[in-house]
Amino acid sequence: MVAFRAMRRVCSTVLAMLVACSLAVGASAGKVSWDEKAKDGKVAVMGFQVHSLAFGKRRWSAHVTFTNLSKQTIRIGADFGAAIFGDSKTEDLSRAIGFALALRFSPARPTALAPGASWNGTIGGDGTLSSSASVRYARVVFGPLRGLPGQKGAVYWVTDHALRLQPNLSSSNPSVI
Repeated sequence: MVAFRAMRRVCSTVLAMLVACSLAVGASAGKVSWDEKAKDGKVAVMGFQVHSLAFGKRRWSAHVTFTNLSKQTIRIGADFGAAIFGDSKTEDLSRAIGFALALRFSPARPTALAPGASWNGTIGGDGTLSSSASVRYARVVFGPLRGLPGQKGAVYWVTDHALRLQPNLSSSNPSVI
């Protein structure tokens, strides 16, 4: 099996445990221009773009696009979300300190993408983001994805890029830097 550079497998038990965790940041937003590709060897099979990532007092949202660059249909699951990490290097979902599941997809998330098809929209969810004395990093999670060339099972894409969330110790509303 060919391993994708930033493609991570994660069992549903770990993801379910993370959903129960609260996140660690307050009202903040960030425009980003993340463009990433999952590859089977040297061939790109799936594209992921994150245009913005925002955290409010009780909700979070991300404007995203994902594109099937392969020659086969890819099934799209519903466990998208925002994962919070304690450092900028960690990408393993089992090491996330918080995870907020996407509860809203606008327009509706497709359950499959034909070759060449893409989806562009906003994902978001609920969660209270409490203050922390430490800098945190947010990554967007796509998945599970099934039918990706080079993969036998379901995989999650955890963005290589992370949004640095700087705490504001004087209030419960840290800011994004």
